[in-house]
Amino acid sequence: MKKITMMDNITLYVNKNEYKIEIDQKFTHVSNIDEIEDLEESKPGFFDVETISRKNNKIYLVYELPTGYRSLEYAKNYLPVIKLQVMKSLLDKDPLFESNGMTYLDLNNVFFKDFKDVKVLYRANEYLPYHKGMSELEQYKLFVLGFYSNKHSYKRFLVNKDNLLKKENCEFMFSVNATTSTTDLKSLIQNELEKEQSKFYQKVQFQETSKKKGKKRKIYLSLISFFLLALLFVGGMKQMEKSVALDFREELKIAETENELVLAISSGDTEKATDMMKKNGRSDKEIAKMLLKGGKYDQAIEYDQSIEKDVVEHLYKTNQQEEILELDTDSTFLSYEKAVVEFNTDTLMDQVSLIEDKGTLKRLALAFINHEDFESAKNVLERLKNDGTEILSLTDEEMQEVNQYLNKVELEIQLTDLNSQLASLQEDELSLDASDEEQQKRDLDTKDLQDQIADTQKQLIKLDEKLGIDG
Repeated sequence: MKKITMMDNITLYVNKNEYKIEIDQKFTHVSNIDEIEDLEESKPGFFDVETISRKNNKIYLVYELPTGYRSLEYAKNYLPVIKLQVMKSLLDKDPLFESNGMTYLDLNNVFFKDFKDVKVLYRANEYLPYHKGMSELEQYKLFVLGFYSNKHSYKRFLVNKDNLLKKENCEFMFSVNATTSTTDLKSLIQNELEKEQSKFYQKVQFQETSKKKGKKRKIYLSLISFFLLALLFVGGMKQMEKSVALDFREELKIAETENELVLAISSGDTEKATDMMKKNGRSDKEIAKMLLKGGKYDQAIEYDQSIEKDVVEHLYKTNQQEEILELDTDSTFLSYEKAVVEFNTDTLMDQVSLIEDKGTLKRLALAFINHEDFESAKNVLERLKNDGTEILSLTDEEMQEVNQYLNKVELEIQLTDLNSQLASLQEDELSLDASDEEQQKRDLDTKDLQDQIADTQKQLIKLDEKLGIDG
């Protein structure tokens, strides 16, 4: 399965662990391949180039990445505490200093493994493209802004930073933009990381448990206050001081343990975090959720198989669908999900009637839509809508979404038909000699079809906006 993405004037082709950079000769100053052979020299913050070649006026750099590395594009929707740890790791390595600023910090060019292991793919020299005229500090700022934002991409910050910052309304991002040195930027990220680590436990990993504990502790402290006042009147102050001191020492010990767990999770040390959670009596489900957040998908499913649906949803949300194919589990649920990612149409249509998970059916319908097989998408959506077994049991909100997707595929089918009619009409105009009256009728028919096409496209755009589909 091959993916293509653009970074400035270079094209990146991805096929499993092979990454190939293609650069058109017109964007380089290379007259002889020897001028870029220095890129074969190893540098700690960069992946090694396997081969360098030139063919048909294009330069090719080929890399073979070790297993386990993923581009930061996959981490775009991760928790702030994890993204800040990755930023810190990247700035500590300082790849711009290592390459004299001759690279791109596009999220598709930066890779991570366990959050602290960060490396860059493409590195240039004076003969190849890079951000000429942009300071290293400005490049780091754009990287941090583009990675931290959940609203806008790195590429959009590259061309429209000031306007996007106004829309973000984020104090940390304003502070990033205001830094005047790389040292200040590192310090800012470190401080923000420490803030996020301190609240990470309460806000994300064990929210429900923390809420319960929080209520108990509030009640407990209220009772302490009540009895403290009472004892003041009966002369028991010294004994109460000892009791309170013991209670608070216990609270402090719990807080220190929780903080150590937060640091283990946020730094990607899931093995240590798992051991600590076991000792603290955490359930398999809680451990599985932690492993899911940490990117240890197979381990998460081993702890609690019911989390495999959460794993699939997470991988789709973070644009990592291909990771589903690498999961070790061979459950019925995952076998269908793998078939959806592989998109084997013959197999998929045979399996539609067997699938009993509404999430899988929705993803199957979207796969058909993405491959412009609208009739098959319609069949799947109608199965979802008209299921009489109550196995799928859609909520009102889910039913509304299915109806919107059905509307979309019907409009897409209609648009395909209109475009086909227009193409046939235009073909007839080229092949036949027509009288003025016939030509006038064809012109009117052409305009009518074009108007219908424009109207259908407008309806699709509005519907896509409702569904949150990018145009």
